[in-house]
Amino acid sequence: MSTFPLRLPDDLKERAAAQAAEVGVSLNQYIALAVATRVGAQAEAERYFAARRARATRGRAKEILAKAGTRPPRPDDLLE
Repeated sequence: MSTFPLRLPDDLKERAAAQAAEVGVSLNQYIALAVATRVGAQAEAERYFAARRARATRGRAKEILAKAGTRPPRPDDLLE
């Protein structure tokens, strides 16, 4: 295990410390869990999109878009 000096804005540190206290863990454990959660989510997203990329067929998106038609959007479908 390694140590890492971390600079946080005071208000963020206070909020994190309060949340850590609510769940009964140290601020260090709380921050480590938050980082681990984010790293895991990022790794899962990378795996998901790599699998999608592996299944993709080049040019298929253009075929799908070509089927969408050429009619203009309905009046209730326009952005302001």
